[in-house]
Amino acid sequence: MTTIDFNAQRLDHAKQIVSKIKLPAQPTIVIEINKEMRSEHPNFARIANLVTQDASISAKVINVINSPFFGLASKCESIVKALTYMGLENFRKVVLTACLQDALGGTTPADKIFWDHSLHTAVAAESLAKTMRGILTSEDITPDMAYMTGLFHDCAIPMLLKRCPDYLPFTDAALSHKRDIIQDEDALIGSDHCVVGGLLAKTWSLPDAVCKTIIHHHTTDLSKQGAVPQRLIALVKVADYIAYTFGFSVGMVDRIIDGEWDPEEWSEINEAVLHELHLGPDDLIDMKDQIFEQLSVQ
Repeated sequence: MTTIDFNAQRLDHAKQIVSKIKLPAQPTIVIEINKEMRSEHPNFARIANLVTQDASISAKVINVINSPFFGLASKCESIVKALTYMGLENFRKVVLTACLQDALGGTTPADKIFWDHSLHTAVAAESLAKTMRGILTSEDITPDMAYMTGLFHDCAIPMLLKRCPDYLPFTDAALSHKRDIIQDEDALIGSDHCVVGGLLAKTWSLPDAVCKTIIHHHTTDLSKQGAVPQRLIALVKVADYIAYTFGFSVGMVDRIIDGEWDPEEWSEINEAVLHELHLGPDDLIDMKDQIFEQLSVQ
């Protein structure tokens, strides 16, 4: 059973590691869009203009709006129209996703596995949050928070791969949670991908609950984590598992991953996680099937 001991000394050590990795700063475009969204009357024209000025981000937004998921009758080639079609919340998520992808970069097979898995986890987490909105109100968890947590939960992996080539064999365990990787990572790099990822999320001014969940997303013993959003942790762990198994179903996972994780085995190990969300093993299978359908049209 994984319990993460997260204290001030561990945080200081992680910050030393991070200083060598050089975390990407929060992009100006994200700062400005968040500022507009906090205003009483967001300026859509200014938001669209901010994105239009960045060719790379613009291209990614246009690519997303023209994906089968949105099912547009005709191709959209305008950021203004994309914002209108998506709505402000969805538009911000797409921009945040594009900015993170730009910031982390990477073109290796391991980078692709990471990125596919992160995006699928984000979509799965958001979908689960919408389905289980009733039991998440006690922690003020929104679908948007769930998406951000899923997107950033493993964001440290590509950074650690760049800094430490010996980290590659850890990729499967980090993505799948099949075994306790935290101590192994600590022995190799002096920290772990959960803590480093949480620090990046904090650097990007993500909500405190999101940062804490990222730090604790490999735990299975929720009762020992103290003042952390236990249901958000549980939700992201379920989304994480669903995204991991989806990778096998569509052949997106290559030799780096050592085998699919059976739902019954996962449910047994993560019984406390399912209990936190008032779910049973059969519910997990049903939700997995529903989200597979959603991910198939991304």
